[in-house]
Amino acid sequence: MAFWDRMQRGDWSDDPYFTQPPDEDQIHNIAKLLAKIEQIGEYGVPDSNTDINSLREGIWEFKHHHHRLAYFDTPGNGTFEPKGKIQDRADVDPDGRDDYWWYPHLDPVLRLTNAWSKQGQLAPPEEIDKALTIREEDVQHDR
Repeated sequence: MAFWDRMQRGDWSDDPYFTQPPDEDQIHNIAKLLAKIEQIGEYGVPDSNTDINSLREGIWEFKHHHHRLAYFDTPGNGTFEPKGKIQDRADVDPDGRDDYWWYPHLDPVLRLTNAWSKQGQLAPPEEIDKALTIREEDVQHDR
């Protein structure tokens, strides 16, 4: 993933906030994104509800400052079932004991799709569409 390598070096020039390399913010932010990915990989839930967002049709994003990295989950067998943010706590946590009741139980494989720098209030629709296209290609490849 070119984004990943370039962010680690601090020279991802597609970032509208890019400063001359090495861009220390990029290097810091990619390390933070990696920690958020590892948190979900290890524990199945994010460390905080500010670390991720549900976007659309089972596409989620990891986020740190203005950097975003889209992902989805799959069992890895060529299938996919969209899982969005859970809206009603009573559906999944009737006792009210789960702090992460809003985050669905994901399939065991998380796949990263695309990255961008957020500039407005919402994720750019074209980036979500790109993530959906990548997901379809990826799942099709598993079949």
